[in-house]
Amino acid sequence: MKIPRIDLKELEKIKEENLKERLKFIDLYTKWIKKMENKKWSSKQKKIIG
Repeated sequence: MKIPRIDLKELEKIKEENLKERLKFIDLYTKWIKKMENKKWSSKQKKIIG
């Protein structure tokens, strides 16, 4: 069985892109929460949690 070669530079690039996407999502989500009434966003959060 051959072990696949892993390009560590490419892996690091993907990792950085994922981090940027997550931070962008968090920023957008916090802006949305600040614009919404508490009842609206808390009911949506309740659906996500369980």
